[in-house]
Parts: sequence; structure tokens; C-alpha cells
Amino acid sequence: MSLAKRLKGVALCGLLTACTASADEVRPPDNEFFFPTGIVVAESQGVAFVTNANSELRYDSGAISVLSLDSVDEVVAAWIANSEIPSGCEQDPDHLETLICEEALFINAGAGVRIGNFATEIAVQDLGSNRLRLVIPTRGDPSIAWADWDGSRLSCNASGDPNALCDDEHRLSYVQNNADLSPIPDEPFGVYADSAGEFAVVTHLTSGAVTLIDSPREGTVQVADALTGIFAPDSNGGVPGATGVVGLPRPNGGIVYVGSRTEDRIQTFTVGQPVNDAPPYLLPGAWFFLDAVGGNTGGSNDTRGMAFSPDSSHLYLVNRRPPSVQIYDTTMGPTGYPQNRAIGATDICRQASTVAVSGTGDDERAYVSCFQDGLLYIIDPRGSVQLEDIVLVGRGPYAVAAAATRNKVFVTNFLEDTIAVLDTAPTSTRRNRVVLRIGKQRAP
Repeated sequence: MSLAKRLKGVALCGLLTACTASADEVRPPDNEFFFPTGIVVAESQGVAFVTNANSELRYDSGAISVLSLDSVDEVVAAWIANSEIPSGCEQDPDHLETLICEEALFINAGAGVRIGNFATEIAVQDLGSNRLRLVIPTRGDPSIAWADWDGSRLSCNASGDPNALCDDEHRLSYVQNNADLSPIPDEPFGVYADSAGEFAVVTHLTSGAVTLIDSPREGTVQVADALTGIFAPDSNGGVPGATGVVGLPRPNGGIVYVGSRTEDRIQTFTVGQPVNDAPPYLLPGAWFFLDAVGGNTGGSNDTRGMAFSPDSSHLYLVNRRPPSVQIYDTTMGPTGYPQNRAIGATDICRQASTVAVSGTGDDERAYVSCFQDGLLYIIDPRGSVQLEDIVLVGRGPYAVAAAATRNKVFVTNFLEDTIAVLDTAPTSTRRNRVVLRIGKQRAP
């Protein structure tokens, strides 16, 4: 059913005042994707976490689905080796190398939780002892949700019920969780979590603000600080925006990099930790201009996804104006600070969204999602940096996540409620091809 027809039905119910949906009817399913956006892989736990944005407002909330990596591996291995097609799956008639399967074969039903609407990205913090914490910006409230993983299921509600809605404690809306203090800025967008530093940083798309989440392994999770005015409007007076965010892991200083959609520079931050038990705070640091790609004078803006190479020596940036992937040397310079020096770039698609990096040495590759074109661009960073392959993955590809030890890349297809799984094994005959599509494509 089209969105127009659904909205027409909602309008009729409103006029007649007799159409009331039960709680079960508007509760989102725990074994399906609905407008999937963010995805993060936790290989140590054998799972991937997926945010469902509920962008059509079909249900009463968004949700986080838990995907079994072992189930994916098992089905893909049997499909590639013996062309086995399990019950609930079928061969894609248009792309014979691809198997299409129902989500229920891979989603751990009852292991997820429900969150606010219009979730964007998702970050994972390692709490130790096989525990994880997820941090999820949700634009609908606005709020920043968090949920803990105990090795088998997520929780963000004292009730302990499966697929429970996150309670107020797990949906951060105010500084220090105090309604008398400032609310968080609108449009929380990007997120990065630092396991060693026990914090997370969230960007805001329409204000240029940056928010710091204090996330200790034990103790209260809260919004500790929020800085506004980090970025200026563009030359046309557009609303300033902070977009991509990524961190250079310790022991290299715990430096956080933040990009903008309106400025041609990257701003760095560190986190100050007071000794008197006061909340931590953001410390703006150095910045550098994106002047290696652009017009005659250089300069490019509308930064979206950012990711470090596995060894943290390179920073990959996706920019929309002009469409490009840029690579920066982030090894330590003589001053003990990252060099942040441009070393390569290449043209990519328009409306690129996110980037993931996987592999080491000659096998290192960057994977860029192209939302408008339904494509995944695969970039070889060696030498002069070049486009290695272009893969059709589905409608509205948004987030990309790599499972490096399993030789797979996962792509969320926002506009069709699926996840594409690519085989990235260097010696595979199906390298860089979609071997599995999880979920049946929703009609346009």
C-alpha cells in the first residue's frame, strides 16, 4: 500500500473517530526491518545491530533489531558452495548470484528494543565482560537513546520485557538529565562512542552543535555538555550543520573529528575529565581545511561519512560538494599530534551517505553508500587512489558496516526495507558482489 493511501486511511479514521488501533496493531514487529538506517557490527558478540527509523510512522515507535552473524555466515557459505536455498529464501531472478531471504531467519526475535522515531546512526561502546552499550540519535523527539547488551539481548527498560520501549532514563533529552537545564539541540544525527574514554559524541544536523554523552561503565549515563556555534552557515546563508563524527582511538589521544555540511573544515575535540567528579566537557582543538579537492582555490564541504582505517593511520572522508572520497594521513607528526595531511582523493557518486573501511595492507578498501543511485562504490586507496568497483545494492543505501574477520560488508537499504550482504573475501569468485539480501523488497 502506498504512503498516500495509508495517510488517506488515517485521515478517514480521524474524521469518523471510530477507528482505534490496539497496542498490538501499532507495535512494531521484532523480526522485520522498517526503514533501516544505521548498522554496527559487534564481531566479538557475533551480532550486528540495526536501527529501524519507522519513517512512515506505521508503528508507535522505531526499533533496534539484532542480526545473527553466524546465521548469515551459515546461509551464505551453503549458498556459495552448494547453491543451497533454505526455506524462506529464493534466488534473485535478476541477479543470479544473490539469495533473497526473509529477515526472520537472521533476526534474534525478542533480543531488540524499541526506541524513538527517525533514528539515524548507531554506535557501540565496549563495557567489558561481554557487555556492550549502544548509543542512538533519534531525530523525532529529539533524544539520544541508549541500551545495554548483556550477551544475549538488549535492555533499556526496567520491566525487562522483550522488545520493550526505552524508558525516560534511556532517552536523553536534557543536559544532566535535568528538565530545568537546557534541552539537547534539535536533529541529533551522527554518533561516535569511545569505549576507553567512556563517552559518546553526537552531532546535530541543523544547528552545527555537538553534544557529549557521559557513559561510564557503571553509573549514570547523561548528557554532560553541548556546544553550539561550532560551524558557520554556508555562503548562501544556509543553516549550519554538524554531520559526520569519528574518533581516533587511544592510545593516540582520544581525539574526535567532526565534519560539517556547511563548512570546508574538520573540527577536532578532546574530552576534559574534571578531578572533582563534575561532568566531563568538550574541549575544541585544532581544525584543518579540506582544501585538496574543489575549485581553483580548493575547498570542499558537505562532509557526510567519516571512518578510520583499521590501523587508524588514515581518515576517509565522504564529501558531497564536490562528490569525492578524500584520504588524510593521521599518523603522529613530530609534535605528537596527528598530521591530518591530505594524501589522496577520487570522484564518487552524488548524494553519498556513509563510508566503512575494511581489510589491511593491499586488501584495504573503502565502501561508500550512494543513496540516490542505489549503488555502493568500492575504493582502492593504494597509489593514486582509484575506483575499483560499483555495485548495485538496492534502493536508498544508507549505512555501511564491515565484518572484517568474516569477509562481509552489510548495507542498509532505507527505501526497500532490506540489508544487502557483500562477499569481500580477497580470493572469492564472488568478491564485491551481493550474495545475500535480507528482507523482501518493499514496493516503491
